[in-house]
Amino acid sequence: MTPTRRPTPDQVRRRRIAGGAIAAVALVAGILIGGIYGGWFSSSGSSHTTTSASVPSSATSSTTPTAPGPSSAWPTFGNTAENPRAATYVDTTLPLHTLWTHNTGRTIELPPVIGDGRVVIANYGYAIALNLTTGRQLWKQPLGAYSAASPALSGIQGTASAGQASRAVVATMAGHVMAFDPATGHKIWELALGSSVETSPLILGSGVFVGTRSGSVVRISLTSGRVVWQIATGGSVKGAIARAGTNIVFGNYAGRVTAVNPVTGASVWQVSPGGKFYGAPAVSGGRIYLGNTNGTIYSFSEASGRTLWSVPTGNYVYSSPAVADGLVFFGSYDTNLYALNAATGSVVWHRPLGAAIDGSPSVIGTLVWAATLGPTPTSGRVYGLNLRTGGVAITQAPGRYVAPVAVRGYIISTGLTAVTALRGSR
Repeated sequence: MTPTRRPTPDQVRRRRIAGGAIAAVALVAGILIGGIYGGWFSSSGSSHTTTSASVPSSATSSTTPTAPGPSSAWPTFGNTAENPRAATYVDTTLPLHTLWTHNTGRTIELPPVIGDGRVVIANYGYAIALNLTTGRQLWKQPLGAYSAASPALSGIQGTASAGQASRAVVATMAGHVMAFDPATGHKIWELALGSSVETSPLILGSGVFVGTRSGSVVRISLTSGRVVWQIATGGSVKGAIARAGTNIVFGNYAGRVTAVNPVTGASVWQVSPGGKFYGAPAVSGGRIYLGNTNGTIYSFSEASGRTLWSVPTGNYVYSSPAVADGLVFFGSYDTNLYALNAATGSVVWHRPLGAAIDGSPSVIGTLVWAATLGPTPTSGRVYGLNLRTGGVAITQAPGRYVAPVAVRGYIISTGLTAVTALRGSR
């Protein structure tokens, strides 16, 4: 493929910040009452397409599928600590039905999280908690800066921080990490790291792990908000950190992928494929999957960092992968959403969606979901595609950054400023 000239990821981020307020004003009237989501629910508003692509038998047998998290929680950016971004147990039978819509009034760049009956959002300026059942706002707290990261919830049964204190942890581009009581919104602690934080926090036990634009990875005490350890990585760390076996793993803008002991911060292994790693790694079946702004997605050994395969796309791979049922899904600035065999890297299908795919896909039910960047804030779209064939099952505006997240009984879909709860027909 021949790369097309597009803005760099950092240029895209700067344009988002400059245009966020304008986009919010333009969309508030259109998103109120959730009318713009009508196409999710009626056959006339959905696109039902088929494709002749088939899935090789090895796609389901050569790698271990990611086990789903608890059906009542999606507590972190990638659902579980391994960042698979998948909840295959959720009903996505069409047509989908609207349960509620809440407009936050500000751009939402990264997905919400769900836990203990709450939806927690970090948008351009606030942390907000909504009642999962009704959409009623429970609390809203100013952050003092933009947030370009998903929050994280701790203390939820069956998750990587089960048994710990219940917290909603939010990071900002001003370099602050804050912990709120998710029930009341009361701020419990705040830590200034001195450098922008765009990584969605990872919470393992009593540790909160984030990366910074200055190139540090930091472990923070969930209880006290104090730094436990801090290491320099040599390049900006912008994607969420993931658990990989007994280690944590991340990429950086120096083109390195590093596995670290989460207790001590000691490096376990490091590889340097080059380019820049913006997105978060996804980990499944002893393998790490991570895209690069050089247009390539890589698979690494969880144990050693050895490159197992790499697949070029011809343009930036800015999104974090999703992994489910032996397939790896990711978007590229070449406008395609890809499904690869997780074991071999062979392309099972790819679907052009008409615009660059900037955000990370998610697998919900039998569909893989993705949003397209679009040349203007209102021209992006959200798509739901058959995860086996790549056939487009549903499409609706606006999209741009965020694919839905879900728990059993609820699909939480995010437009530019609004959050809508959907439910399948079964």
